[in-house]
Parts: sequence; C-alpha cells; structure tokens
Amino acid sequence: MLEELGRLIELQAIDSELLELQRTYASVMEQPRALRLEMEGAIQELELLQQEDQQARETRTQSERDLAEGEALIRTKRMRLNLVRNEKELQALEHEVEMLKERNQRLESETLALMEAAEQRTRRIGELSELSRRQRGELAALEKARAGEVETIKIAIARAQASRDQKSAAIDSDLLQRYAMIASRRGGLAVAAVRKGICQGCRMRLPPQFCNEIRRQTAIHFCTNCHRILYCDDSE
Repeated sequence: MLEELGRLIELQAIDSELLELQRTYASVMEQPRALRLEMEGAIQELELLQQEDQQARETRTQSERDLAEGEALIRTKRMRLNLVRNEKELQALEHEVEMLKERNQRLESETLALMEAAEQRTRRIGELSELSRRQRGELAALEKARAGEVETIKIAIARAQASRDQKSAAIDSDLLQRYAMIASRRGGLAVAAVRKGICQGCRMRLPPQFCNEIRRQTAIHFCTNCHRILYCDDSE
C-alpha cells in the first residue's frame, strides 16, 4: 500500500506541474490572441466603412447628377414662362418651377449631409488603416518573440504528459479513476498532505487517531471533509 500511495503522490506532482504549464501556456497565448481579436475588429470596421463609403459616393454622384438636371430643367421652364400667354398654363409652369426648386433644395441638403458624413468617414478610415497596420506589426513581433517560449512550454507539457502516462499505468485502475474524480472536483488537487494534524487540502483538523492511521500507511485514507487522498508529512 505504501508503494501505491507513493505513486499517487508522484502522479499528483506531475499533474500539478502539468496544470501550471497549461496555465503558463494559456497566459503566453492570451496576449497575441487578444491583440489578434482587436486587430480583426478594426479590420472588420474598416471594411464596413469602406463599403459604406463606396455606396455613399455612388449616392452622392447620383444626387449631384439629379441636381444638375433639375437646374437645367428650371432654366428651361423659366424660359418658357416668358413665352406663355395663357394664365392657366402660366400658373402650371410656375408651380412646376417651385416644385423643382424645392426638390433641388432637398437634393442640396442631402448632398451636403453626404459630404459631411464622408469627411468623418474618411477620417475614421484613415485612423483604422493606421491602427490595423500598426497592430499587424505588433502581432508579428509578439508572435516571433513568443515562438521560442511557446515551443519550450509545448515540449515541457509533452514530457510531463509522457511521464504521467507512464506513472498512471502502474496504478490500480479503480484507484486511478477515483483519483481523477477527486481531482476534477477539487481544482486538480486529489492528493493532500497532513501536517500537524491538518489536511492541507481543506485546512480541516483531523482526529489524532485518524492521523496515526494515515502515518502507518497500511491503507489509502481519504479526508472526511474534502475526500482527498491523504498522506502524512512530518517534515516540519
């Protein structure tokens, strides 16, 4: 039983190392990931603004064309006003001219609004273009700087995993399954030391007789509170 407990303690040490390596790997990868997401957001906004700008240019071109045609039509109808002698026809022409003038005023207001919006959009497009260009450079530099560190961590994880596979293969399958269940429920810590009568997993004080049984190592013992596998550490 002492040998089986020793294997569990060693397995716990490997799992703790693996957990720390995985956390380190996640931390190392987080900054490039966050920067990449930020850059993708800027690029997406830039592309939308560019599409919007293209559509606005087409709308503005059409508005300017309609405005020019309206001005030409007003001039034509004003020339006809000088030739009309019929009062009813004269009133109809004057009404048409007023309607055209109102239409042109509306087109002028719309065109002006489009121009103002275009100025703001052009400014934002420039800002986003510069931002995405700078972010691309920062991301490339960051990924290059982290490449060596990431590879080192990957190698360490692979070695720890191989060691874990070898160690767990020598442990009874039922005990290993229980170890895994406890670890999943206790943040990865399935094996805990007992120091001065206290479980180091949950900090609960254990009965002296129970501590003596753990110390003798004649069986696998579990904490009555957190259910972790216990071993006695009298190093202090």
